[in-house]
Amino acid sequence: MSIKIVQNDTRPPLEFSLTQDGAPVDLTGCTVKFYMKDSSTGSVKINGVVCVITDATKGKCRYNWTASDTNTVGTYLGEVEVTFPDTKIQTGFKQLSIIIRDDI
Repeated sequence: MSIKIVQNDTRPPLEFSLTQDGAPVDLTGCTVKFYMKDSSTGSVKINGVVCVITDATKGKCRYNWTASDTNTVGTYLGEVEVTFPDTKIQTGFKQLSIIIRDDI
């Protein structure tokens, strides 16, 4: 999946539907975090910022961009990490490709 956003934009939010073997992951009582790093340098841009769970039983959550998230043009890799109520952690295997283009 490829996400495209313009430098310094903070909308639209990044919407996720988390699934396991095609079924929604129940996020009740969970914490979901978003990570993003520069794809060429590996420099971390977003380090585990908590997402908003919008529908726990359907595995839906949202990451709200901040200006500092999108202020640097480049190509990034993003992923989500879920901490379950039993404190076990699962990271989504598929990474997102995030492209930030320069503002005119």
